[in-house]
Amino acid sequence: DEWDAKQADYDKAVAREKKVDEVMRARLQPEKVESTSPARPRGPEVIRHVEPFETQEELVRSLWNHGSFDEKDTISRALSAVDAAPRHLVDAGKERLHDLLHLDNRHAPLIARHVLLTGSPEYHEQFREFVASRGTYVGEAMRAAMSLTDANGGYLVPFTLDPTVILTNAGSANPFRAISTIKTIGTDDWNGVTSAGVNAEWTAEGVEAADASPGFGQPKITPKKADAWVFGSYEVLADSGFASELGRLLADAKDRLEAAAFATANTGATIPRGVVAAVGAVTASIVAAQTTNSFGVNDVYNVSDALRPRDASQASWAANKKYYSLIRRFDTAGGSAFWANLGMGVPSLLLGQPQYEASAMVGVVTTGANCLLVGNFAEYYIVDRVGMSVIYDPMVKSSNFRPTGQGGWYAFWRVGADVVDPAAFRLLQLNSTAAYTPLG
Repeated sequence: DEWDAKQADYDKAVAREKKVDEVMRARLQPEKVESTSPARPRGPEVIRHVEPFETQEELVRSLWNHGSFDEKDTISRALSAVDAAPRHLVDAGKERLHDLLHLDNRHAPLIARHVLLTGSPEYHEQFREFVASRGTYVGEAMRAAMSLTDANGGYLVPFTLDPTVILTNAGSANPFRAISTIKTIGTDDWNGVTSAGVNAEWTAEGVEAADASPGFGQPKITPKKADAWVFGSYEVLADSGFASELGRLLADAKDRLEAAAFATANTGATIPRGVVAAVGAVTASIVAAQTTNSFGVNDVYNVSDALRPRDASQASWAANKKYYSLIRRFDTAGGSAFWANLGMGVPSLLLGQPQYEASAMVGVVTTGANCLLVGNFAEYYIVDRVGMSVIYDPMVKSSNFRPTGQGGWYAFWRVGADVVDPAAFRLLQLNSTAAYTPLG
């Protein structure tokens, strides 16, 4: 019965294409073309409907090999799939996906491939059944998705629920995805090119020009694996709409984990590099507090003034809320250092530049605290490896190795981050144990 239904759909599609081909052929025959001018015949406008999803078997066959699938056709169908996505994919998510699919690089076709293989109604249905049945249901779409993951054992989250494709900001004061440069890739590494630029010169008549060839750097960012463990009792998993909640839960866990990493995590084999750690490792980018044992208004001016002119116009501030509260108390009398009164929220601008709260940055006034960051965050790159996978563990056991009547989902994804130009930032560092005394 299923085969007959698929064959009927296929026959309808073939018949539709034959009619379209007949119209296109007729357009080449002048006697069959409607025309307002005999000299310039104009045929009927023909719009071909792009069908984004074939059957899963056909999709796997046409998109299986990275080097053989039709990249333009794949991207075109992926764009149609995004436009036809379910209502839970908001407009901002669709815009984000359109941007990714219009990238002029080698990653766009791979992202399009991911969208098609994890976005069809059939795949969504099998994903819901897979979650509802707690990992016991395996269909064609699931087997195809499993073959796409590096671990060859996970089930890819549908692209409309996948936090590695659609940016989310919830659960923490994590501004870095909103203000940094985001790269989404379909390979294992991101490789870029940086340059300090060309130096021009003034020369007299007949004087040989100096060599102004720029130097180039090749930053490389490798996404690191992150994971989350979500579990519950068999009763909860069976009775709740867990399939619809899984994406939201994973997005929240992902955001909170990344908030700390993007802020302060130091370089390591398993963690993305945080912007504060990367800038703090460059001596020229650090601005020491002006006075020992204090944090004052001059420090705010000094760290801002230390920016290069090219970065100052595009700069943003990042700090813990507690430091913004200290800045608000610099002047209680309404003088030149007055930022806001008690009845107002934190102003959106500090010295004319946007300010953002980063809850993972240091919030205590202590020796060596890297407390106030300003710079061009377009030079901080966050690299997402497309695709989040989940595996179901049907039996959670206690420390005594006995079952607890619970099952769980193990989700994993990859993301990397680093600063590609530390000179674009300035970081205020307290040079001793600072004690703040309000002015006025």
